[in-house]
Amino acid sequence: MFRRNKKENKAKLEHKLYLARENPEPIFDLSDCGIRNVPTGIYSLCRVFLKESLHLEHNQLSSLSGGGNLKDLHVLRVLNLQDNLFATIPEQIEFLVNLLELNISDNHIKKLPSSLCNLKKLRLLDASNNVLKKLPENIGNLISLRKLNILGNTSLNHLPKSICCAQRLREIQVDTSNFIYPPANVAEMGTESIMKFICDDTGFTYVPPDNIEELSTSTDERDSSDVYEESMKAKIRKLEKIKEQKMQEFLEIERNNELLQRQEFELANAMKANREKLLTDLSEQQTKFDLELAKLQQIKDTERFRLIEQLQEVEQNADLAINQLLSLNKEPLVQLIEQERLEEERLLAAACKYNETFRKNDALKAMQELLEQETERFNNYDQSRSETARSILEQEMQLDTHLLDVLRNHGSQKAELVSQLQEDVELQKAIVGALLERADARSWSLVQQVRVVESQLAALTTIELDRRKLEMDEQVNDLAEKRCHLSMLLMDLLHQQGERRAQLLSTLKTMEEKNTMEDFWLRQYQQLIERMPTTITEAQKNMDPGLSQALLMSGVLHCLPFLAHLAQTEGNVLDITDDDIRDAGVTSSEDRKKILDAFKSYSKGRAIYSRDEGPSAPPLEEASAPHENIQNNECVVCMEIDCEVIFVPCGHMCCCVNCSDPLRDCPMCRGNIERKIRVYFN
Repeated sequence: MFRRNKKENKAKLEHKLYLARENPEPIFDLSDCGIRNVPTGIYSLCRVFLKESLHLEHNQLSSLSGGGNLKDLHVLRVLNLQDNLFATIPEQIEFLVNLLELNISDNHIKKLPSSLCNLKKLRLLDASNNVLKKLPENIGNLISLRKLNILGNTSLNHLPKSICCAQRLREIQVDTSNFIYPPANVAEMGTESIMKFICDDTGFTYVPPDNIEELSTSTDERDSSDVYEESMKAKIRKLEKIKEQKMQEFLEIERNNELLQRQEFELANAMKANREKLLTDLSEQQTKFDLELAKLQQIKDTERFRLIEQLQEVEQNADLAINQLLSLNKEPLVQLIEQERLEEERLLAAACKYNETFRKNDALKAMQELLEQETERFNNYDQSRSETARSILEQEMQLDTHLLDVLRNHGSQKAELVSQLQEDVELQKAIVGALLERADARSWSLVQQVRVVESQLAALTTIELDRRKLEMDEQVNDLAEKRCHLSMLLMDLLHQQGERRAQLLSTLKTMEEKNTMEDFWLRQYQQLIERMPTTITEAQKNMDPGLSQALLMSGVLHCLPFLAHLAQTEGNVLDITDDDIRDAGVTSSEDRKKILDAFKSYSKGRAIYSRDEGPSAPPLEEASAPHENIQNNECVVCMEIDCEVIFVPCGHMCCCVNCSDPLRDCPMCRGNIERKIRVYFN
């Protein structure tokens, strides 16, 4: 409907423009054409065709600026702008010096320009149904004004006093209900009462309009009686001359328009050909770009799918390791405790058997080596702790100086410790406890389980970071439950470590109470060295970590001291039989069966990993390797140092030691941090 009206208005406008050019009548009618702007060149056409009346009523005009220069309308006598959208009338309205009638009713005009009052020949001013609040103060300059219509302006309640100068004014149409000046009762009595009231108020002599017209008419008759005939002839000749001149100008304009149209047509054809050629070139280039983009997208999709498959395989291996760890942690420890008790009794019996072959000097030397190792570990820990504390305690210079003195005198203190080793029973007891804990299979099993759990938490954190890089946010939440289970398992294993350490200390205390011989602790240290030369320490140094991992997953890591020498001397673990394991000291048939299963799993994993094409994802042994095989991620806070701290309970391993100190919430999941566990890498 809107398109049809628009087309109809356009056709009507073109028809009226055609009539205005062809019709000799001095009327230019563009009313009711739905136009929003005055068509270009209308004012010049009015000047060329000597149009005296311009009708623009019943449109949607809000400005007169589009039709050209208002100076071209100096011959105009009637201007009708009724029923439009005008809010203001331009100051250039004063260029219409011959205007007799101005109709601006039914608009939204708030104020009339003062230049409007310079139209000396204006006889009719219709400003009804607007939003005028006041009239120009110099409205009295309209000395030829006969009729003033200001009905429908509800905010207008005051007439300028200068209106008394417009002595030819015969009719003033106003809403008298709310008028203030002149008062409503005066305004209701008509134009003559209004003019008399204002003239009396300003001291101006009121002359009726009829007398003014008679004086003007008599003067005009006397002046024009002699030259009337000559003026009429001269005017006719002038009009004919002007009309002929305008016709020639119009014909010249038409010829120029035809020439311009031909040029525009040729230019349009050339532009059309160029546009078609350009579109063809653009389409070819776009086709090439689309093909290249499709290839790049295909490569990206292939890489993405390959990476997703690798992540899924790694996650499956991690899930398998986690499930095995969880199931292993739930198994009853009664059998393990019984085996540990038997092992402790065997160690005590061996201690009683080898008391006679005690060699004090060798024990002291071995204890000195262990003390050096423990001291080195303490120094490493003290160095890392001092580096962390240095940034906090920079202002405490006295404590720093004292710490440097302690480090300088460390060599002398070490010698003194060695000399005091023979007399310090408590130190000997601590060294024996450290060796006993290091040689204890259960303790080392707990340490290995802790390392596996820590490596799994690091792997899950790496997988989560990779998924976030791939924008796989919907699968990130799937890892939260696994991390929580592993963090709880890690806390439980640390608690078991503490309990096992307390048991070993209790055993040492019991041994001390039962034996009161001289150099008891040195004898016990020498017996442990001779009894277990290739036990858990040798296994840590020489045994394949993959095989240790397989034994851990099968729940028989406590049997490692009996298998260390056997697994290192045999060429293939599949050649080890049940009798070999029983001869090595494993008496439980169930443990022997689990050991054989662990050997098969280890051999199968190595066979898969040693294929020529290589696995698409690392085997379970590598996915769950201890700390030596972990490739740490960078700290998500400083992006420089490797991650070394696990947050509990969320299980994220995403920060270094320095950045984790001030944190109270996890930087990855914003969860509350209840405990921080530092991971030490060998």
